[in-house]
Amino acid sequence: RTLATASDDQTVRLWDLSNRNRPQQLGPPLTGHTGIVRGVAFAPDGRTLATASFDQTVRLWDLSNRNRPRPLGSPLTGHKNAVYAVAFAPDGRTLASAGFDQTAILWDLSDRNRPRQLGLPLTGHTGSVYGVAFAPDGRTLATAGTDQTAILWDLSDRNRPRELGRPLTGHTGSVYGVAFAPDGRTLATISTDQTVRLWDLQDRNRPRQ
Repeated sequence: RTLATASDDQTVRLWDLSNRNRPQQLGPPLTGHTGIVRGVAFAPDGRTLATASFDQTVRLWDLSNRNRPRPLGSPLTGHKNAVYAVAFAPDGRTLASAGFDQTAILWDLSDRNRPRQLGLPLTGHTGSVYGVAFAPDGRTLATAGTDQTAILWDLSDRNRPRELGRPLTGHTGSVYGVAFAPDGRTLATISTDQTVRLWDLQDRNRPRQ
């Protein structure tokens, strides 16, 4: 019933969709970022919103009162360039962010007011990382980059994620998005090469198209 939109005007807006024919803006715009905002994601319980910006930060917002969202803690810093995408784990306790510094970072949100970085940034891409998604069981993360690949990560130990198998190759353009099927056994990737590819993940170490 609520939509979040992100903009080049450096703000995020919330919209009430109770009447889908007449969406209404909820409260004032969310301000604080000093760069373009590209990524938004709701936590599974709907109480927290994460936003990603070209100002190299991620911000968390408390949506307990959707007419008066408030910032949670300090901005999350760790990326060395623009942050493009954010995604919550299914349990809502881990957030992944991805950006132009060719990395993804995991954040522990056990205490929403004091998020902390989990381990080192995930490195493996040789281009900007534009897409990030958790598998439904929370054990696998997928990232997508301008290096024309997607990478799977094993999150069994979230302080020490490890790359699963080899990067998924086949696209001839930047990979901008990744999404898991509800059963977690299939991954979809979307690219500027104007194609979508599906990957069989029954063996996470050996995905096949």
